[in-house]
Amino acid sequence: MKVKIITLQTLMLFVCCLSQTGLLANNVQITNMVVSGPGAIQFNISWENSWFIPGYNYDAVWVFIKSQDCSNTQQWTHVDVSNSSANHAVSGGTGLIVEAVSDGKGVFIRRNSTGGGTQSGTVMLSFAAPIPAFATVNFQVFGIEMVWVPQGDYRAGDGSTNHTTQSAGSWGSGNSTPRLVSSEAAVGMDFFRNDKSGDNAVTAHNPIPAAFPKGWAGFYCMKYEISQQQYVAFLNSLMLLQQSNRTAILPTSAAGTPALTTSGSLNRNAIVVQTPSSAGVPTVYNTDLNGDGTYGDGDNIACNYLTWADLLAYLDWTALSPMTELEFEKAVRGPEFTVLNENASGNTASLQAISNALTGAGTNMESSTAAGIGNFAFGAGASTTLGPLRTGFAATGSTVRSSSSATYWGIMDMSGNVWEQCVSIGYWNGGTRVAGGHVFTGLNGDGNIAIMGDNDVSNWPGNTILGNVIVRGGNWQYSAQRAQTSDRFYVNSIAENSIRTARTGGRGVRRP
Repeated sequence: MKVKIITLQTLMLFVCCLSQTGLLANNVQITNMVVSGPGAIQFNISWENSWFIPGYNYDAVWVFIKSQDCSNTQQWTHVDVSNSSANHAVSGGTGLIVEAVSDGKGVFIRRNSTGGGTQSGTVMLSFAAPIPAFATVNFQVFGIEMVWVPQGDYRAGDGSTNHTTQSAGSWGSGNSTPRLVSSEAAVGMDFFRNDKSGDNAVTAHNPIPAAFPKGWAGFYCMKYEISQQQYVAFLNSLMLLQQSNRTAILPTSAAGTPALTTSGSLNRNAIVVQTPSSAGVPTVYNTDLNGDGTYGDGDNIACNYLTWADLLAYLDWTALSPMTELEFEKAVRGPEFTVLNENASGNTASLQAISNALTGAGTNMESSTAAGIGNFAFGAGASTTLGPLRTGFAATGSTVRSSSSATYWGIMDMSGNVWEQCVSIGYWNGGTRVAGGHVFTGLNGDGNIAIMGDNDVSNWPGNTILGNVIVRGGNWQYSAQRAQTSDRFYVNSIAENSIRTARTGGRGVRRP
């Protein structure tokens, strides 16, 4: 078996009908895949720094499968697996459990007992239905690290009344008290303020529907922002027409052409054409941060230049879902009381990490030379060369939440690096309520996207209606103010989502 080291927080294991190739990850490794007849697939899995703390939370790997008929080497389709945990098995290693999901789009693999450290084992997944002629089918197995955010009360907003620095950051009666979210019931629009104009909604009006995810119910959240290699793996599993709509250039562009921006300013986006499309065959993409034809450098950097449409397509393809801005605050703050103007580290300190002050630049060991409380990427200004850092760059074996800027639950980079694109609850504008993404009911993707390369999930809001989408959590370029947990400064602007910018990326969630 031929193995290639990829070193990032997602992975792909590819098995062709004639040979097999494994891609290993920084923390996650999937190796030795065997298709056990028409009904099952087996592989070894391991990842580092796993944890399970009863009554608190745990991490897990979301594993899903794609297949391709060898007679049609252009189209990959999602493979459903059994929705019963009893039909999957784990053996050997350090103690894992397979957690099936009701729609069968994948499984969560996690620790089965209290503790932390490296996890490993052999996993056998049963397909939902036998795959005919399985010996002439290609398979890919993907894994994405996730963190469980359990059901429970939390507070939205931090109490700020300063529109200039905190935008609509305060929630609650009178708009000056953080709002306790204690259920998924419909919520009156009296609990949040507008972004910059000073309009305050102080009476209930057209409530946020009960079906709109408010973060009180439990959900899984990606541990890291989408990396550039993750997006490359997505692109390389699409048909030619789909690729053309999920990149900024024609797939027939010459080798080495940047794929996600035509501005001339790459801002550390390393995704390029490796093998141009020819005779209708899909393009092969890769990362080349240094532009020297040596592929694979830049894999671990957070992916910028993603539009809302790109993010939705990626999340549909992975069978995940976009998160709402209320889930964003729950994923950061947890059940703790609010701190005025706090960021993801749980305090107000901010220590600038910047991409011209790195060790191991472009490698899986890339790290900022800055070290201390509130260490995250922000404030680089209008540079044409600087950009986002490696996902999870601030976490080491000796850091704690405050020095790695992890959230309460252990999720990374939710302050700074790249914008988190979220479904908006809307806002008030001159006395008129902009409803935002209230149509959203939290459906997960089904693993397949439309022929044009867009998501095709019912009730996922597009980015053409003002107020559907909001960016949260700041980015590598803007000030530390924008990285504050409750900041909603860009609630009424779609520019950060509808066009490709060097600041915007994202991550997904999955709801049970």
